[in-house]
Amino acid sequence: MSGEDTKTRIRSGGLRYQSKTPGSEFGSAFGVTMSCFRCGRHKPRAQLVSFPIAGTRQWRCKDGCA
Repeated sequence: MSGEDTKTRIRSGGLRYQSKTPGSEFGSAFGVTMSCFRCGRHKPRAQLVSFPIAGTRQWRCKDGCA
């Protein structure tokens, strides 16, 4: 192992991420981003377009998936 400080370590109870910052990486406000139905990437809702599938509305990339 290298001499770097370990940011995460498995505890005796099996839990880890003792030093992980709380919260989500997708923003603090609900609905800021959504995932594309096809590629799964999270994008702002303005960059997505809805389409019907199986009686529900799903969202996909407006300019095509990369």
